[in-house]
Amino acid sequence: MNKRSIALFGTSLAVLFLVGLATTLTKSPMISFLDILPVYLIMGLAIIMMLIETFENFKK
Repeated sequence: MNKRSIALFGTSLAVLFLVGLATTLTKSPMISFLDILPVYLIMGLAIIMMLIETFENFKK
């Protein structure tokens, strides 16, 4: 149980960091949405892969 809570906490911190990093890019008036779209796609894929790996470890 302790490993699960630590894994969820660490994954949630990483997800919050990536989401915060991606959203700070939209605050700049010089950067358009099309410039940030690849960043959003890569961040989304990285978050999905982290969540899948975390929940696969729970099955063991």
